[in-house]
Amino acid sequence: MENSTVGFVVAGLLVMAGFAAMIIQSTTFLTYHRLRNLVRHGVEGEAVSTTHDYYGGGRYRVRYEVLLLAGESQAEFREVQRDLPSPGMVVPVVYDRRKPQRAKTGFLKDIDYRAERILVFVLGYGGLAMFVAGILLLIMV
Repeated sequence: MENSTVGFVVAGLLVMAGFAAMIIQSTTFLTYHRLRNLVRHGVEGEAVSTTHDYYGGGRYRVRYEVLLLAGESQAEFREVQRDLPSPGMVVPVVYDRRKPQRAKTGFLKDIDYRAERILVFVLGYGGLAMFVAGILLLIMV
């Protein structure tokens, strides 16, 4: 009786810790996926800053409009930055032709997503392993 209670508690902790790890890495996964797609399919171009809002902590949420070729639909994207560009300022941008609203200011060679990849693999796959181990332990107890 005592062993089954300990097993149930350990299984519950594994399930909760695994679920929490997967939830924590979900926003990192989205950033990783976006940056990876930009590296694979990204095109360098230009964007014009349109408006900005104060985000907090000395940061600003700046809205940009990607300058696309004539005939293509307009695309906007937002980015949180410490530096506040003046409205109408043209900046270099990397965007995906398939989804131009997924863009990032800067140059293609400067995009680095190694830190996000490590977090996704450690927290994502580690969390999934803990979650599955906890579920299997719950079934066996």
